[in-house]
Amino acid sequence: MVLQDSRGTGIRAGYHGRVRDAVRLWGQCPPGAGPPPPPALFTRFSPAESRPSLLYHFTAVSSPAPGAPAFWVSGWLGPQQYLSYNNLRAQAEPCGAWVWENQVSWYWEKETTDLRKKEKLFLDAFQVLTEEEPPSMRLKARPGGPGFSVLTCSAFSFYPPELQLRFLRNGLAAGSGEGDLGPNGDGSFYAWSSLTVKSGDEYHYRCWVQHAGLAQPLTVELESPAKSPMQVVGIVVGVLLLLVLAAGGALLWWRMRKGLPAPWISLRGDDIGALLPAPGLPKDADS
Repeated sequence: MVLQDSRGTGIRAGYHGRVRDAVRLWGQCPPGAGPPPPPALFTRFSPAESRPSLLYHFTAVSSPAPGAPAFWVSGWLGPQQYLSYNNLRAQAEPCGAWVWENQVSWYWEKETTDLRKKEKLFLDAFQVLTEEEPPSMRLKARPGGPGFSVLTCSAFSFYPPELQLRFLRNGLAAGSGEGDLGPNGDGSFYAWSSLTVKSGDEYHYRCWVQHAGLAQPLTVELESPAKSPMQVVGIVVGVLLLLVLAAGGALLWWRMRKGLPAPWISLRGDDIGALLPAPGLPKDADS
């Protein structure tokens, strides 16, 4: 993968399409003056304009050859290259006639600092462009025409956009119907594919997906139908009743072990002696 950018300042650079043909290998300075870029490379606002064009050409590669830089820059002042930079030397250097000029150290230090920032920006861009985000998958069914259902296999938030979706019936390819793939607002992508099947046959189908972010192809099963709100309320009420009954049973068992009457039995004062032993006597003594 190669990233390139050309930026003109001062007088506008009017032709960028052949910039790469005019740039020396890795942005290095040519021996001597060297041949100028193509005549169409630089344009001026008007014939009377005396200032030359200033243009920087940036190039970054994701997998450089051994000994070759991953990032380099050439700076052009009019038709002549005046600056060279690459990540191996990590230093902005003058080219051509500017080598013999009195060097202003602060200027080249400033160029070096700026180009090192550009280098980091370009090389970090490769990491973003090569990141692989696996898709989140879902297979759902909805009623279709009479006697039919529509299966929809959806993939969410994946990158890069290359992705394969396929329906399987009992493990065998079952084709696919209509579908779509598009970008999300965050740079990721979404995709979906649908298939019409006979009602009652939905659970024989699976969705098969292959993507660079997955270690191996993924098979997605059909989701269970969502429960209605009334069903959810009924389940919650049933669980609460079971908890209340369990707590009541535990309380009754504890009171019986202590020899106490059940909490719902109300005794009058003269009934206590008939149910409980007199003080000081064993519980099984005859009255």
